[in-house]
Amino acid sequence: MKKFLLTGLIAALLILPLGNVALAESQEASQPESQGEEYVPGGVPAQTGALESMEPALHAVLMAMLNHDAASFDTSDTALAWESLYNMLSLYGQLDDRSQYQGEDLLVPSETVRDYAAALVDSFDTLGPLPEFLTDRLTCDAASDSYLVVCGNDSLAEIQIRSTQNSGGTLSVTGDLVYLVDGSDLAQFRATLQPRDNMFGYTIAEMELL
Repeated sequence: MKKFLLTGLIAALLILPLGNVALAESQEASQPESQGEEYVPGGVPAQTGALESMEPALHAVLMAMLNHDAASFDTSDTALAWESLYNMLSLYGQLDDRSQYQGEDLLVPSETVRDYAAALVDSFDTLGPLPEFLTDRLTCDAASDSYLVVCGNDSLAEIQIRSTQNSGGTLSVTGDLVYLVDGSDLAQFRATLQPRDNMFGYTIAEMELL
């Protein structure tokens, strides 16, 4: 049953268009007021708490790991890393005020794509070229220096953090992917977040399924 639900959620993320910006509006409404953090261009995540700002990255990587049957997040697996970045843009790219809708798709400047990638990898260049399997959902528009993203909808599940430990600024986090219909746990994970000078404040150093 759990595998069936996961398959359905992944399919929804990768296939279904997002017809409105309800997710963006609800998350923007729930964001706390800035407490003196330095403004960063596009900065929707920049106004949230440290851990909350990384939840989009954790969610995106977890969905990619489940889709690839990967037990851990290995950035040398460029297909996994690119799909994680696509998931992040697809579900949360509309929260960045540099992005704009073109119909049901989202036009995201390359600058924004690099900012989001910085939460996943130390260098965007290590990702290499966009994989062929993603080009039906993510395309590069060289003329506008942007990416066109087919948006998905994973509104039936969310990341919930269970524990956090801080050691010299490095965060060790455990949490679950929770099916919101009945509150059941679909997957458990552990992640290590390293502090970085980027829009999200951290990069995922390690992540594994439990």
